[in-house]
Amino acid sequence: MVISTVMMIKQRAIVRAFERAAATTAATACTAEQLGLKPGMAWYQLVSHAVLRCPAEGRYFLDVANWQRLRRRRHRMALAVIAGVLVLLGLLFVAGTLSRPGAP
Repeated sequence: MVISTVMMIKQRAIVRAFERAAATTAATACTAEQLGLKPGMAWYQLVSHAVLRCPAEGRYFLDVANWQRLRRRRHRMALAVIAGVLVLLGLLFVAGTLSRPGAP
């Protein structure tokens, strides 16, 4: 969980660098060096999610629509995990209440 959080923070920093440089189209694509970035695992995950697109050798741009789609998917996943934990806690509470002596 900590590792994925760190990766998301790094990915947000990469996306912010592209936004600051206005590298959001193939015509404005930049290299990692131009943005002061070093490609690593977070970078390549964004490439695999098509958030960073490579129209020419070594130049990338931010696909804003795919970034927003990825963020929405992550938010839905987080809400599903939270809902699952709440349901599990509710079931544990009910099971604990019913297993006590003198329970109805």
